[in-house]
Formats: sequence, structure tokens, C-alpha cells
Amino acid sequence: MKTLNHRGLTLVELLVVIVLIGLIAVVVSKNVIQQGDIAKAELNVVRMNKLKNALGQYRLKYNSYPSRLEELVKGGADVRNSDQIFMPLAEEEELKDVWGAPYVYKSDNDGRTYGLKSLGSDGTEGGDGPKQDVTVRP
Repeated sequence: MKTLNHRGLTLVELLVVIVLIGLIAVVVSKNVIQQGDIAKAELNVVRMNKLKNALGQYRLKYNSYPSRLEELVKGGADVRNSDQIFMPLAEEEELKDVWGAPYVYKSDNDGRTYGLKSLGSDGTEGGDGPKQDVTVRP
């Protein structure tokens, strides 16, 4: 008669397999998360360019850039006090970056120039990659 010898995995072999699977999962998830942050940073640049276009439309209509970004949504005091009908050029949520922080906007030279800035995913000055600051000017 033949005897069948069934051999299973030892505890050490099982632990090695679990550790290897864990390492692979960490490497893959880190790359996936990093790609998501990069995609958000790219989307943020697209949204800033959309705001840049809205600021350009505002300047064409009112001959200066707004003193605050909110004027793209509600109009400025000079527009509200005039007979002109104001058509919003942006929506309220477009005044924030993809991470939910408000854009830093500064009107200069009596509304002739401006700076529009996002502080990146960390919300602080400086940084690399998705944490990098992005500035848009006319």
C-alpha cells in the first residue's frame, strides 16, 4: 500500500507570505495615494486658470480687476450701486482650492494687476509636489 504524505505550510512559511503581501500592499498603496495627490494638484491649476479667465472677463466689463475674489460671485460695491445688471462670473465654491482652502488673492495698482495663489495641499508657504505653492498672474 502507498502512503500519502500531505504536508501543509509551516507557521514560519505562512508568516513570510503574510509579511511579503503586507510589503507589497504598502508599496502599491503609497504609489496610488501619491498619484491622487498629483492629480489634485493638476486639477487645482486648471481651476486657477478658470478663475484667471473669470478675472479677465471682470476686467473687460468693469475696466479693473476686483478688489476681492468674492466680487466675481456677488459684484463689487460700485457694481451693486449702479444700474448695471451683474452676472456672476464664478460660483462660491470655485473661490476655494481643491483642498478646501480659500485662494490668496491680492489686487494691485488700483485694480490694474493681481496675484492669485494656492498654498498647495499643506496650506502653508513653500513645499514640493502637491504641497507646492502655485501663483497665477494676468
